[in-house]
Amino acid sequence: MQESLKTVTCPPCGGPRRGQGERTLDRQNLRANNAYLREERDRLSNLVNKSEGHSNPSINALAYLHGPPLYASASNNPYVTYGTSSNYLVDPPSLVREPYSRERINIVQPPQQRNPLQLQHSQQLSQMEKVMMTEAMVTALTEVTALIRTEESMWIKSSIDGRLVIDQRYYETTFPKPSQFKSPSTRIESSKEVTVIPMDAKNLVNMFLDTEKWAKLFSTIVSEAETIHVLESMDPQRNFSKLMYEQLHILSPLLPPREFMILRCCQQLEEDVWVIADVSYHQVDFEFEIPACSKRPSGCLIQALPNGHSKVTWMEHVEVNDKGRAHRIYRDLLCGGFGYGARRWTATLERMCERLSLYSVSDFPTTDYPGDVKTIDGRKSVMALGERMLKNFAWILKMPENSGFPQQPVTNSSGVRISMRVNKEVGQPAGLIVCAGLSLCLPLAPQQVYNFLKNLEVRHQWDALCQASPVTEVARFVTGTDNQNCVNILKPSGEAENGDLMILQDSFIDALGGMVVYAPVDLRTAHATFSGNVDPSGIPLLPSGFIFSRDGSPPSAAAELDGGVNNCKTLLTVAFQILVNGPTNFDEDQINDWTTRVHTLLSSTIRRVKGMLNCDDDGQ
Repeated sequence: MQESLKTVTCPPCGGPRRGQGERTLDRQNLRANNAYLREERDRLSNLVNKSEGHSNPSINALAYLHGPPLYASASNNPYVTYGTSSNYLVDPPSLVREPYSRERINIVQPPQQRNPLQLQHSQQLSQMEKVMMTEAMVTALTEVTALIRTEESMWIKSSIDGRLVIDQRYYETTFPKPSQFKSPSTRIESSKEVTVIPMDAKNLVNMFLDTEKWAKLFSTIVSEAETIHVLESMDPQRNFSKLMYEQLHILSPLLPPREFMILRCCQQLEEDVWVIADVSYHQVDFEFEIPACSKRPSGCLIQALPNGHSKVTWMEHVEVNDKGRAHRIYRDLLCGGFGYGARRWTATLERMCERLSLYSVSDFPTTDYPGDVKTIDGRKSVMALGERMLKNFAWILKMPENSGFPQQPVTNSSGVRISMRVNKEVGQPAGLIVCAGLSLCLPLAPQQVYNFLKNLEVRHQWDALCQASPVTEVARFVTGTDNQNCVNILKPSGEAENGDLMILQDSFIDALGGMVVYAPVDLRTAHATFSGNVDPSGIPLLPSGFIFSRDGSPPSAAAELDGGVNNCKTLLTVAFQILVNGPTNFDEDQINDWTTRVHTLLSSTIRRVKGMLNCDDDGQ
């Protein structure tokens, strides 16, 4: 036996068995490492326990230093779930997100995609990485809790628009930390908002921690989201933490997205109170460009209220390196904090939770006009189709990635940007798709622009889909407490080429702006949708439409959305798509022909809209 033991090999590496002295040294090293980890754990626990007052994050909530978990939950439900059961437990979030990648082609060169970040949850983190992540998460949770629960000393009213911003001098004294960027162009964005939404708190927490549901809930803000690592928790029902990548955008082809690698962590502070904190984390080795912004501890406090409602206090705190100046018409929106501020997140959350609540009703609300839709399943199918259309339309405006495309100028606009892509995904027509988009500024309040775009009596005068024929409303389903927010089925009245055409339209307006998005559907597809007997995720749609928001300039930032205030302006983005039938190997002349067509369609529509709104070309 002794002789046999001398020939035993190490299974992982195939080498000889380690000697007694080496094994003793290994045990000593392990004991020393365990002692270090215990000391580090005690130090972080003491750091948290020094905080006074309310319950604070516990180190036990965070990284369980034995590697990432082995589970990954993924739902087959294409919709964001909603429920109010008080017995609902927060599920472990999914490690698999809905794919957002698409094959694209350039007008002048083949597609060149950024290498997508690969899911890394199967790789082991080093002990030092876990300790560093743990410390960063504890600090972030403690800071977010303190910032949200501290009022007068930390938050002051902006002298420009009256919103709450962090007093940076007091902040630097309380939470000293070095700046992420060593540049004179660096600036700080901060904001805080409070809202009450019609959703159970535990369901809301679950949606925030599930990357796929998070991206669906905020599809007009989050263009990409991906989980990189999930860290184990000693109490997964109360605490959760992960490393993730997210890309945020303002819906305009003029602006690049903001990219973050963040740690997201959740701590249940009390029986009915949770805090969720995000903080940028730059200590991981990924193919990730130097970020233009860094998220200081930000997040939200979620408190359960009676009747299945939740109170959400949201704060954003971001350091921005303004090396590349934003386009002039968006400068006030970004620098004023409305572009990515807390108000944009809470306004989107309010709207989406209202929509989810109305989606789940068991009978037609009195505010609906069912028309040709006879069943609740048909209603849900139409609403789901409208939601997917909004999300797909938001995605196509990620045109800054195609910044090498030539731009064709339009009078009193910021220029038309044209892109092309080959689509092979379910839910959109297969083939070559040409897209044109532009952004411009109108001297009108957002509510005026929205009212015009929703006016069916004049729609045939600007919408090419109507072919100059008046439209009638076949069905309408309200998606929020504001009856202006709804999904419509429209039918042009002409008997010619468009006799078999219907138009699906989804539109909304909130405190900061809104969207009007629509797509043509043939009569057979429309009636299949009305029946509720088909899966709406497989119905091909090619949406076009309008996105609008206030411009964020100081005179209008504090004004009501429906305005009447002098100099109140609207930032308007318009994008149209055309499907090119047949093979996709076109020569340069054919490509130029199709780009000219979509450019002409877009520019002529804008001219009609501006003319009908009495907006001249003398300025923005």
